[in-house]
Amino acid sequence: MVNLSTDVLISGGGLAGCTLAGLLSRAGLQCVLVDTRPAPQDGQDGPADPRALAITPASENILKAIDAWRHIPPQRIGTFTRMQVWDSNGTGKVEFDSTAVGAPALGHIIEQPVLQRTLDGLIEYLPGVKVLRENSVADISVNEEKVRAGLAGGQSVAAKLLVAADGSRSFTRGLAGIDYPLHDYRQRAVACVVQTGLPHEQVARQRFLAGGPLAFLPMADPRQCGVVWSTAEARARQLLQLPETEFNDELGRAFDHCLGEILHSGPRLDFPLYRAQAQHYCKSRLVLVGDAAHCVHPLAGQGANLGLLDAASLAELIMAAGEKGRDIGAYPLLRRYERWRRGENRLMMAVLEGFNYLFDNPSQPVILLRNRGMDLFNALPYFKEWTMRRAMGLEGDLPLAARPVLE
Repeated sequence: MVNLSTDVLISGGGLAGCTLAGLLSRAGLQCVLVDTRPAPQDGQDGPADPRALAITPASENILKAIDAWRHIPPQRIGTFTRMQVWDSNGTGKVEFDSTAVGAPALGHIIEQPVLQRTLDGLIEYLPGVKVLRENSVADISVNEEKVRAGLAGGQSVAAKLLVAADGSRSFTRGLAGIDYPLHDYRQRAVACVVQTGLPHEQVARQRFLAGGPLAFLPMADPRQCGVVWSTAEARARQLLQLPETEFNDELGRAFDHCLGEILHSGPRLDFPLYRAQAQHYCKSRLVLVGDAAHCVHPLAGQGANLGLLDAASLAELIMAAGEKGRDIGAYPLLRRYERWRRGENRLMMAVLEGFNYLFDNPSQPVILLRNRGMDLFNALPYFKEWTMRRAMGLEGDLPLAARPVLE
């Protein structure tokens, strides 16, 4: 058995895990990152994954803090300066414009595999970061000074802190005995990339249908959008099985042909929709980040952004403790992280749950109320600006890495 020793052991090499490793490395901390995926091959994105991520300005700042942003191919970064949201069951409509808050954009759209490949390439060369591919945490034991993890590959790693960043089905969280209460929406989201007859003009569009929201996210190509169609499970299965031409017709009608005809659609992927919040974000020498700690409905595209904020917040507390010579795995420090991020995540979950309830409710009085409410909201600039700033990560209890660097 190979025995390794490090400051921080990170279980999971997704967006949150890689970002945390990048931030800690730049502070001079030693990390071991364990990831179940094989080493990425040059020029390959890995398995087909058509998901498009909406990246906020706050997340952009975090990625710049680890020098990842400049390595994302510019031709793969979409930008949206405006957003339109409307109800298919009425006339209610809300429009957002980045100029209202003095920002050049509301955010960016990046394919999930593109961002993941960028981070994978980055951590391979970070000083102080050892990456163990095709491996996973198999068992853990904790004492007053260390956490020791046995890995599936036969190694043993001793660390001051173990971070579970291995997704919503986190095996590491399960080893720690932390509950993950889950609410199943009994819906699935169908994702794909499409070519449209009309240019998107850097506008993110979301139409609320009777079965769930349908989003068109503007990508770098002016006639290309990432689609996320949330709908009932049976309907999602049906959409996956349709031939491309029939799917394109269904999608065009559902979107009211706002961008003309759907000329082409790529491979389709579906995933279940649920919300979850771990009972605790930490235990002795163990802490959760990203989907291992929480999961939200994709209707506002906040899932990846919340995970990056988790990573930046935890890194900030760890670095501050390390600079003062304090124990970076001490339970009081981890509880500070939990109070910080659990409160921020709970607020976002409550907002998303409220939106989902309003638009998923078929009651005629609720339909009338939400349409009038959308029109009223659209006429109140103060609340619109506050909502934009909050969603963009320009307001709230933000970690330093998420804030813009003053030049």
